[in-house]
Amino acid sequence: MPLRVMTLVQRVSALLLALGLMGVGGNGDVTFTGSFEPTNSPRVAATLVAPPDTLRTSAEMGTPLILTLPAELNGRSVGRYSLLRGPALSGVAGRSFTWIPAGAEPGTHEALLRAESPDAPADTLVVRIALQS
Repeated sequence: MPLRVMTLVQRVSALLLALGLMGVGGNGDVTFTGSFEPTNSPRVAATLVAPPDTLRTSAEMGTPLILTLPAELNGRSVGRYSLLRGPALSGVAGRSFTWIPAGAEPGTHEALLRAESPDAPADTLVVRIALQS
């Protein structure tokens, strides 16, 4: 007899737990609109800030690159550029980006610039250079 009572108690507990998880126990207003289906595509979180603007250009090995930087980014005038990160022998002077690609391998190289504006927060500009042999 005690074995049947334990089985009945376990069954009733499982039923109450299932009803509670399904919302019958008071959370009926909570709905889930997502999908539990498997997917092969990666899930990417939304970015909180806009991606930086990107300038693309190309250069040849052994030939210095001089690139005029834009006077405006996102509709705001740029007062000053500064180099945050870039390949060796690269730099910024005024609104010009310069790079001497001596000893650099062919491929894509990037420089990260800070664009400072007098009336807005600083912005970021990426200069992406395709170095050809």
